[in-house]
Amino acid sequence: MIRFAADYFDGRTSRAHPVEAAAEAGQLRVTGEGIDFAVALDRIVVAPPAGQARSVVHLPDARELHSADRSALLELSRLIPSARPERWAHLLESRLRFALAALVVSVLIVFAGLRWGVPAVALVASHTLPAWMDTRIGEEALTLMDRTSLSPSKLPAARRQALEAELAAHCAKRACPPYQLLFRDSRLFGANAMALPGGTVVVTDGLVALAHHDDEVLAVIAHELGHVQHRHSLRLALQSVGAGVILVAVTGDIGSVTDLAAGLPSLLLQTGYSRDMEREADAYALAWLEAACIPPARFADILGRLDDDPSDTGLLDSHPGTRERIAPFLAHGGCT
Repeated sequence: MIRFAADYFDGRTSRAHPVEAAAEAGQLRVTGEGIDFAVALDRIVVAPPAGQARSVVHLPDARELHSADRSALLELSRLIPSARPERWAHLLESRLRFALAALVVSVLIVFAGLRWGVPAVALVASHTLPAWMDTRIGEEALTLMDRTSLSPSKLPAARRQALEAELAAHCAKRACPPYQLLFRDSRLFGANAMALPGGTVVVTDGLVALAHHDDEVLAVIAHELGHVQHRHSLRLALQSVGAGVILVAVTGDIGSVTDLAAGLPSLLLQTGYSRDMEREADAYALAWLEAACIPPARFADILGRLDDDPSDTGLLDSHPGTRERIAPFLAHGGCT
C-alpha cells in the first residue's frame, strides 16, 4: 500500500483540504474531514515533478491532489498504466545511467548538427535564396566595416583605376561573377582582401603595398572572386544563423538568435572560411589565373608573404596550411 499526505482541491473553489491518500487494490482512496471517496488508478494522472514545486495528482472532474511526498507519488505513478511521454521522461531522468546516456546522445546530435547538418542546409539555401538578400547583407557588412575598421584608401586614384582596368580586361575575356571592387585603408586588417555577400571585394592599401607585381594583387582578387562565385559569405552567414537556431533549441533562449542576427555583419568579418571553402576559392583562382595567362606562382608568392608561418595545417585549424595551399599554384605555370 502507498500512503501520502496531500492537499485536496475539489475543482470548484481554491480552498485546500488536508487529506490522506492511499493506493490499494487498483484504487486511490482519499479521506479527510468530510471527504471520503475512491478513484480507479486508471482514471488518475500523476504529473512529473517540476523543480521544487509539489507534485500534482490529477483526478476526474478537474480535482487535484498536491503533495510534497515525491517518493510516494513516484511509486504511485509506476502503478498507473500510462503512455504519456512526460512519465517516461521522468522515469528516465530519475536513473543516472539513462540521464548520462541521454546527455551523451544529445551532445552528439548537437555536434553533428553543427558540424555537418548546418553547413549542408546553408549550402542548399545559399543557392536558392534571392540575390537581393545577399546584396543586403553585404551592404550592412560594408557599412559596419567603414564605420569601425576601414577608412578611405590613400592609394593614388590612378593606381586604383589601373588595377580596376586590369581586372575588368581579364574578366572581359573570362567570365567573372558580378563584382564591385573597392579599395580601403585599414590598420586593423593590414594587408588583406575580403569578399562580402553580394559580390563586393575589398582590397586594402596594405595588400597593394605588399605586392611586388600587379599580377599578385589580381591573384588575390581572383581568390576572392572564387568566394563570390560560390556565395561563401552568404553560406557563412546562414551557418551562423543555423548555429543560433540550434542554440535556441538547446537553451530555449530566443534572445540569442536576435543578438546573432543583429551582429551578423561583424560575424562575417571575424569568422574565417572553412577549409573546403578556401579550397574551392583557391581552385577557382588557379583556373582563373591560367585562363588569364598570369603565372599561378604569383599567388603563391604573395600568400607566402602574407603568412608568417607557412607550416601545414593542424587537425583543429579551420583553414588549410599555406604550404598545402600554394602547392597547386607552384605546380602549374602555363596558359590554358
